[in-house]
Amino acid sequence: MIAGLLFLLPLSHQIPDWSPLHSVSIQRTSSDRTLTGEELLRIGDTHNYQHHFPETLTYYQLALATFREKKHARGMATALTKIAQVYERQDKFQDAYIALREAVPISARSSDRIVHAQALLVMGRVSARLGHLEDGRASLSQAASLFDRAKERRGWNDATVQLGLLQIDDGLNEQGLSLLQQAWQDARTRQDRDQELPAVVALGTAHWLLGQTTDARRYYEDGLYLAGQEQNMIVEAALRLRLAHLYGEDGRLTEGIESGKHALVLSQTMRFPATEAAAWSLLGDLYQKMGRSDEADESNQRALSIYRYRQTIVHGGR
Repeated sequence: MIAGLLFLLPLSHQIPDWSPLHSVSIQRTSSDRTLTGEELLRIGDTHNYQHHFPETLTYYQLALATFREKKHARGMATALTKIAQVYERQDKFQDAYIALREAVPISARSSDRIVHAQALLVMGRVSARLGHLEDGRASLSQAASLFDRAKERRGWNDATVQLGLLQIDDGLNEQGLSLLQQAWQDARTRQDRDQELPAVVALGTAHWLLGQTTDARRYYEDGLYLAGQEQNMIVEAALRLRLAHLYGEDGRLTEGIESGKHALVLSQTMRFPATEAAAWSLLGDLYQKMGRSDEADESNQRALSIYRYRQTIVHGGR
């Protein structure tokens, strides 16, 4: 269940907004051909923005080596956390966890609360995805506290949303919903749409899991509006799929098909075959419920062909 809970949240940001080294002025070393650790991190950030993950890891690892040589705890913790985030984005959670096991204690020695809190935030997410829910909650709770003490509202908001979802997953529904509401209201008060989006989507997901589909649909529709305002096609496609499913459950089949078609177009535009296949499959179900068998068969065949193609690529044609 937890994988579904956390699915949308990392996608609300194309790249991590947090970069604790932004306040550090870049100084060249005596050799023009030698880059500082901060410069190597920035080059890695550029590749990360472009989704060039091998190059991103190369520069982050070079930065890590540079910081290790200088025994720069803050730099080491930052580089390790960034490396973990790259693995996280590729669903390589065990690799991310290994990097974070080193990053967290180093960040605690760095005397920088935000660096420490960020490492704990990522550790909380990754631990949850690996099924270490108790460790995940402890890391997220500590991260939220550190962000709060440092008056870093964006970090506090991220940690609070994740923690609220974990509480819902553990059956602590009132506590979880309270945390999610706090995060949502905090982002709205600050007029921070970038953070309001994952908070409102999390509220929708929480209510859906609790069987409160009317509230879930309302929050998802609010999230869809925000995703459009932010031009976040990734979240928009996922929300349109979820709304199509909810509309179908309510018997609003025409609205469900319309929402599913929007998700399909978005997934094709972004070239996300997994989302496209899910959209075709859902459309097949909705068409079948309407008695439109030919369209249902065609949709299901399209979904099946994508699934088969992806399986062939994954298994190397075997």
